[in-house]
Amino acid sequence: MRPTHTLPALVLSAACFALFSAEEPPPFTAAPADGTPVRGPLRELKPDWSLRLGDKSLTAKDVVSLRRTDARLPPLPSEAHVLLANGDRVPIKSPRLAGEKLHFLHPDLGDGKEVSVPLSGVSMLWLAPPDNVEHPDQLRRRLAAGSRAKDRVLLRNGDAVEGLFTALDAKRLTVEVDKKPVAVEFDKVAAVALSTDDVTPLKPKGVYGRVTLADGTRLSLASAECDGTTLRGTTAFGAAFRAPLARVVSLDWMQGAAAYLSDLKPAKFEHTPYLGEGGVKWPLAVDSAVTGRDLRLGGSTYDKGLGMHSRSRVTYALDGKYRRFEAVVGLDDATGRDGAVRVRVLGDGKPLDLGRDGELTAKGGPLAVGVKIDGAKELTLEVDFGRRGDVQGHVDWCDARVTR
Repeated sequence: MRPTHTLPALVLSAACFALFSAEEPPPFTAAPADGTPVRGPLRELKPDWSLRLGDKSLTAKDVVSLRRTDARLPPLPSEAHVLLANGDRVPIKSPRLAGEKLHFLHPDLGDGKEVSVPLSGVSMLWLAPPDNVEHPDQLRRRLAAGSRAKDRVLLRNGDAVEGLFTALDAKRLTVEVDKKPVAVEFDKVAAVALSTDDVTPLKPKGVYGRVTLADGTRLSLASAECDGTTLRGTTAFGAAFRAPLARVVSLDWMQGAAAYLSDLKPAKFEHTPYLGEGGVKWPLAVDSAVTGRDLRLGGSTYDKGLGMHSRSRVTYALDGKYRRFEAVVGLDDATGRDGAVRVRVLGDGKPLDLGRDGELTAKGGPLAVGVKIDGAKELTLEVDFGRRGDVQGHVDWCDARVTR
């Protein structure tokens, strides 16, 4: 009789399958303050924000950001989400208002159970775009940046109701107008932009993290740890956070070694229209493209950066406090596809070597900038006309930051 080894063969086959089908840890690239990238799997993140990447250890003061090497930064949420006053954007389900707290569900918060955030920390509740709005991201940014004495409820038909946002459930939203309650059916509401009079941005003291997930979630974490497979932590509003590392696209160290130019006040900004004084004037855009839309560059959507139009020039006073400037600069994916520009970075009025000369075009792709600015008292960014004049000269300086 022919001998059989079915069971041992099956066991060996299963073991081999488990060995070779085991998911490889996702690769990350750390951007340290000295500008030398470190790549490898994230082995550990400690409560003090130090980490071990591959066989390299970095302290909290050494690292600026951590990005998935094989992934682009996802678009900001466009479906129902809450925008917090600190810039967090959280996709939500089943929102309801109880007292002074907004309650909702998110799969990575509170073990999938309902969590809440103080209404004072909320900038906007977005449910759906109003009818006939061509660029919802532009509307969201305009609402978030605006100043309001009252809560403003936008309806999907384009109408608006102003008053005091007092109640929300699965069926209706209630606004108190002139001390009288006005009810609106839930499915007719596009967004609620909260009054800016009593907003309290939820920002932890000291170093904290800003995590970006594959679904577009952006969350500030007051604390975090990682064992190489799962990122755990506590949000700025006190909710427990847990997500598989495979869903984490980036983690930025905030209030640490880096300062973002969009958080600093410019010493001077100049824009020179192509047609002279009678031409269109374009202001400096902070954390958005110059058109007021999201910062889209190289297939990624960035949270931090500057939007500029050719020809323009912005200068920041640094007082010799920083040693490096870095950014990813290029023509905006959405509105700069046909543009051509020239960019320069100057330290104390002297041009710095960006490693690439000539025009920037959408075809040529964005330019990664990393230059030493040791002791510079001023940093200047310039965007000049290219061969097409000012046509679509919409330039994004993404993640523009200086490091100590």
